Amino acid sequence: MPPRPAAIAVLLAVLAALPGRAVAAEGLPLTVLTERTGPAAAAGTPLANGLFDYLTMLGRRDGGVGGIPLAVEECETGGEPARALSCYEAATARGSIALVPASADAALALLPRLAADRMPLVAAGYGPAVMARGDVLPWAFAPPATVWDGLAVALAHLAQDGSEDSPQGRSLAYLHRDSPAGREPVAVMRALAAEAGLAFRAYALPDSPEAGGTDPWRAARAADPDYVILDATAGLGGTPLRDAAAAGLPLNRVVTVGWTGEDDLLRPAPGARDLTAKGLRVVTWHAPGDSFPAFDQIDLLVVDAGLSQTPKEEMPGPLYNRGVYAGVILAEGIRNAQRLAGRKRIDGTEMRRGLETIDLDPVRWKELGLVGFARRLRLTCADHSGHRPATVQEWTGARWVQVGDEIPPPQAQLAPHLDAAAAAHAERVAGETGTAGTAGRPSCAGTP
Repeated sequence: MPPRPAAIAVLLAVLAALPGRAVAAEGLPLTVLTERTGPAAAAGTPLANGLFDYLTMLGRRDGGVGGIPLAVEECETGGEPARALSCYEAATARGSIALVPASADAALALLPRLAADRMPLVAAGYGPAVMARGDVLPWAFAPPATVWDGLAVALAHLAQDGSEDSPQGRSLAYLHRDSPAGREPVAVMRALAAEAGLAFRAYALPDSPEAGGTDPWRAARAADPDYVILDATAGLGGTPLRDAAAAGLPLNRVVTVGWTGEDDLLRPAPGARDLTAKGLRVVTWHAPGDSFPAFDQIDLLVVDAGLSQTPKEEMPGPLYNRGVYAGVILAEGIRNAQRLAGRKRIDGTEMRRGLETIDLDPVRWKELGLVGFARRLRLTCADHSGHRPATVQEWTGARWVQVGDEIPPPQAQLAPHLDAAAAAHAERVAGETGTAGTAGRPSCAGTP
């Protein structure tokens, strides 16, 4: 399919063309920062596709949300912080009621700006840990779990290792993007590994391997770690899993948090060298595949109608499904906000309250045509994440299957680190803006 422009508002055009439907002259503005270009494009493209396709489906099927269309605008960043900031400023000028960052790095960079602009920011599954603290960051949301939650679940899964033996004395290699958000979890991972009795070593993955220097994957392979965690939540340039295999590190030893976008590695073309991706594992909060009525509606109303950049023959992967999950969060936030405000057209402040009252129980997931897609999610004034349990899925060579039981993030272990991160964030915001980073938040006491 031919590519769309970076900035789009297809939903309005589609709705306006539908016969017999009254369409508002202007829809509810939402802004999605994208990374369809740049080093992390392989991951950014399917993520953006899933989000856009779900919201487009709601537009074509329901006329938007609550009877009002959505004016969804993509703003391409290419992974560049300066472009992300420009997109953010355009979103505030446009009056967007919510913004989705392209990556954990974009989210981290924009956090100090949110309070002054009253801009809700939603990073589903890749939000920096501090975004969970609604009492500290009232405009930031990281459902259904933060980056730290996912990494802690990956570590707990590896420590179990299918055996009763203690992990004491074993080693963990942690590979991450060489960026602010990529480096942010290193200290916490080192502390969690120490508590588990694991020797820990972190390796930073540059966006441009051709830049020279030591190959992190070969360095990790030389250390022969017992466990390997690949953090892709900040996005990763190049083909890290192929690089791991080329360095001689078996992919069945790797657990990823976030996905690298290397879907073609799972189903190599006929005649291509088998990189033995069988046994590769990924931490996830939603089901794989597209066996859900809502996905059938996406196929019928969006993909088959030529309104998507998702190739018709391409099976939805982990990132596409994460984009759909983000679309659900945005739509549910809007519905709640409309109900609480008593009107269809809402602003950013009302959207924040709508997000804080999300309660996606099994009945609601069924109503959305997504029964079994994800577990219950409940957000509150103080908890903007939910810290939901995660599962680990393994690639069998043909499909993803769950291995083991769901694992809850170890909140008791993470809480002291999160308190420290919240304090550090407040200090950083105060230094950058000259104001108290946590000032102005009404008390969450007594708020559901």
